[in-house]
Amino acid sequence: MKNKLGNKELFHFCEQFSIILHSGISSAEGLHILYEDSTSEESRELFSSLLSHLEETGSLSEALSLSGLFPGSMISYVKLGEETGCLDEIMTTLSRHYEQEIEISENIKSAVAYPLVMLGMMAGVILILLVKVLPVFQQVFRQMGMEIGGISQGLLNVGASISRYSTFILAAAGILILCLLFAVLHPKGRQLLDKTVSALPRLREIPVAIDYGRLTQGIALGLRSGLGPETSLSLAGALISHPLVKQRLEKAAAILNQGIPLSQAMTDSGLFQGMEARLISVGFHAGSGDEVMAKLSERYRSDSLAMISRMVSIVEPAIVIILSLLVGFVLLSVMMPLLGILSEMIV
Repeated sequence: MKNKLGNKELFHFCEQFSIILHSGISSAEGLHILYEDSTSEESRELFSSLLSHLEETGSLSEALSLSGLFPGSMISYVKLGEETGCLDEIMTTLSRHYEQEIEISENIKSAVAYPLVMLGMMAGVILILLVKVLPVFQQVFRQMGMEIGGISQGLLNVGASISRYSTFILAAAGILILCLLFAVLHPKGRQLLDKTVSALPRLREIPVAIDYGRLTQGIALGLRSGLGPETSLSLAGALISHPLVKQRLEKAAAILNQGIPLSQAMTDSGLFQGMEARLISVGFHAGSGDEVMAKLSERYRSDSLAMISRMVSIVEPAIVIILSLLVGFVLLSVMMPLLGILSEMIV
């Protein structure tokens, strides 16, 4: 196992470990239980390695770090949990965080995959019409002593070109599919996809809302765990990737280093504005800053999911309408001349 664990693996690990710790079982015994219950060779190898590192160092956070498979932010929270004696609560909160990451990721995949499947199916229908159906109509016209002309002939030429270069077209389609899978599944691909989406007026708000949800959740987790403001911002910054959010966060961190309170630093930097800024100010003055940040995280997550749903509701019918019009255009370009001939024969 060379790659870092994904959100699903991290969620299952944190959830199972939180249950074990809440039951009063030690970290070493918990890892041994997870090792015994593992069904795959990879998971057994992982827990065996963690057990070995834990026996050497006596620290779960050190064991996670030595494995090289866990994110640095998670390791920092686990280390804090060991030092403060609230590792069970930290694991519970981390499991909720990764569960929300899974939900957002699945919604994004669905939003991308379903329109692509529809696009592929309709494109296949058009290709069949151009390559297989139109030549049949051409033979019918020739048997009647006529030739197809105009738009119909142009479409026939397109179909002939597709048949002639079908190998190259299939190769290009395969490369396109691989690029799409890379953009959706690989972390670097998702970063590139975020940059592309950020350039589109209607979609640029989605990655910003997603990162704000991660940011507020990270700050809430840090404050709830007893971390200082600087450390909370630093660990939360490791969860985000959008350049705009990172820029605002760096500005907030610079203001915070000048001795300004965290709530004021987040508002003065422009990291939070409007209603969110007022909620943060009131919440921190009331001593419930972690609760306010957790509620804002839930709001941002809901907003991002709602924006994704709206995007899908617009894209899906648009694809169906456009491609249906294309199919109708291809058929009418041939059927209208044929209907004209049949009407003349009847007269």
